Amino acid sequence: MKNIIQIGNKKVGIGYPTFTIAEIGSNHNRSKGTVKKLIDASALAGFDAVKFQIYDAEEAFSKKETTRDVKLEKLYGFKPWWKIARDKILMPRSWFKEMFAYVRKKKMIPLSAIHRLEDLKFLKEFGLPAIKIASIDLNYFQLHEKIIKYKMPTIISTGMGLEKEIKDIVSFYKKNRNPNIVLLHCNSLYPPKEPQVNLRNISYLKKLTSIVGYSDHTIDNYSAFAAVSLGANVIEKHITLDKKFKGPDHPFAIEPDEMKDLIFGIRKIEKSLGNFKRILSNQELKNRKMIRRSIVSKRKIIKGEIIQEKDIKYARPGTGIPTTEYKKVINKIAKKNIESETIIKVSMVK
Repeated sequence: MKNIIQIGNKKVGIGYPTFTIAEIGSNHNRSKGTVKKLIDASALAGFDAVKFQIYDAEEAFSKKETTRDVKLEKLYGFKPWWKIARDKILMPRSWFKEMFAYVRKKKMIPLSAIHRLEDLKFLKEFGLPAIKIASIDLNYFQLHEKIIKYKMPTIISTGMGLEKEIKDIVSFYKKNRNPNIVLLHCNSLYPPKEPQVNLRNISYLKKLTSIVGYSDHTIDNYSAFAAVSLGANVIEKHITLDKKFKGPDHPFAIEPDEMKDLIFGIRKIEKSLGNFKRILSNQELKNRKMIRRSIVSKRKIIKGEIIQEKDIKYARPGTGIPTTEYKKVINKIAKKNIESETIIKVSMVK
């Protein structure tokens, strides 16, 4: 699998900044104004991309599934879930062209989860640069077999995925010669509790493919920060204007101030990560001379005396003989008088 892929005008992968995705999902409230405000907030925070959802509710859900089955009866009443999805959850298809253009106007990349080939073809008309596969479709090979032919960069969430299922999907993309995939660690819980997050799975995913990330459903930014430290190349986070809005995804999404904090924190962490090679900065090298210890005389040492352990101490600054080279002084003869509290030099002894 590739170490770097191109999504829009961004390179994503090893050696490049974390690719950040603001997930609007269902948090548009069926309001164009709200969508644009969310896009504005994403741009102001510094996200790289904004993601939407598109699917056919009648096709995606059994018409016998209800709001009770998905535990949203209190929010929407007892109704067929596909109708709620169609009328409350989905952003109208007629908005996508306008919203993709608005995202680009704000210098970000528009993305969308894809659940069927028809929607991929629809969004490609507006320049969709990559495919996002939601956790629901991790093992939906009937979809993968259709979309893989397009050889597009593909971001795949692994929520609910067993090890075998994740390995199978990676093998499928390798076999079909599409190395442009990103695996996202994900918990299909809304939100998950800390013991359920299991961020060390990021390290496991890195054994399967080069570029990995984290689709974060927690209520704050801490897991995302930790994910970056563990090597995540992509962070996806649900966003909202107000956690108190009516809708299933608002409570665990982050608000505009939190969005700013997320991107600020990620960029700050990236600067701190550095590299695997042990390299001291010039400033730290200078500080060695001030902070490390040298061999210092504890008393006045007379010329011709044999210097003993009791005659010296190991003290700052570190501009003299380092502590590791004590044999250059102990049991040596003083070539000259050495005043008390003097940093001993090699030239002072024989």
